[in-house]
Amino acid sequence: MLNKLIDFLKNNHPDSNIDDYLNAKYLQLTNPQLKQIADALSSGELQIKPASSCSTDRFIFHFGNTIILVQKDNTDSPAVYQAELSWETDFMAVHSTRNKGKGFYFIAFEFDDDYQVTLKETDKFLEDQVRNDDQNQELIDKAMPVLKGFMSAISE
Repeated sequence: MLNKLIDFLKNNHPDSNIDDYLNAKYLQLTNPQLKQIADALSSGELQIKPASSCSTDRFIFHFGNTIILVQKDNTDSPAVYQAELSWETDFMAVHSTRNKGKGFYFIAFEFDDDYQVTLKETDKFLEDQVRNDDQNQELIDKAMPVLKGFMSAISE
């Protein structure tokens, strides 16, 4: 899926952050691994740690049809990490109503030490692609527990 995402970015957003994806550590979790993290969180075996405890500066977290590029924030912002969720979906993949196919929907966000999320603007959308901040927030809210558990699991 990462190769499809890179091709999609090259074809549709050639001036975007492709190198950020190519230079990041890639981590794909299977459904049993995701369940293991969820079970460890619910049993108390895995404690949530602050985002700043995660020693990884840049990684790609892949589960299901979702890829999240996560990068430490180096600005004066209260955010600890900047992130970009890429969700594979069916929609107009090219600028033509006759050519439907798989594509990616992007949501940019940042989060602080307590994993509180702030949505950010993104220029990664295609012509006629409908964007809805409430739906974007819902998607991020579904992904964050998984990301939070994973980051806590790999924290020192």
